[in-house]
Amino acid sequence: MVDNQHWLDRWKENRIGFHASTVNPHLQKYLSGFSLPTGACVFLPLCGKALDIGWIAAQGYEVFGIELSQIAIEAFFEENELDYERSDSDRFGVYRSGNINLLQGDFFDLTSDDLGACNLVYDRAALIAMAERNRPRYCEHMLSIIPAVSNMLLITLEYDQAEMNGPPFAVSTEEVYQYYSEAFSINLLESNDIIDERPRWRSAGLTALSESVFRLDR
Repeated sequence: MVDNQHWLDRWKENRIGFHASTVNPHLQKYLSGFSLPTGACVFLPLCGKALDIGWIAAQGYEVFGIELSQIAIEAFFEENELDYERSDSDRFGVYRSGNINLLQGDFFDLTSDDLGACNLVYDRAALIAMAERNRPRYCEHMLSIIPAVSNMLLITLEYDQAEMNGPPFAVSTEEVYQYYSEAFSINLLESNDIIDERPRWRSAGLTALSESVFRLDR
């Protein structure tokens, strides 16, 4: 994320090429490995209108997400034909539908009280949405708000940043260790060359694109 207004403008102008039209296959492959109990809370930072939200809820978990754009949150409920209730807190717009709870507001306004029940962080598109200058602050804040028992499923992209502007931005494996190795044991589950699956990005100038999946355990 370059800044909040840039993010809001992308949603307003429907420039959301980062939105995936299917449930993330890595989420489907690895979520069960965390052995979460039924009703456990999964936190999705910068969740957008991801189909992952509904899929996680359908597995019997509580979904707690935060997203800056009101357009994105309301589009999620409308496109998935879900009724919801909306209320306002002092910091957020609060949307509830069954076991899905989405906050509309700034990630950096979250506190540890908000995340007290979180069992797992699923970060598919938040860290890579942050410009390099903002990533240390993002990871610092993440560590300050999630419970000490929370583990994380993290997905990153790596490419030559000189070939394409983000978001999503390139985040190296070394950066992941730099930000999180003091708090977590980090396991690289897989790393794949996916440039052939992203023809739009190849046409934008990318010559290589690697996607990595990490499991972070306390």
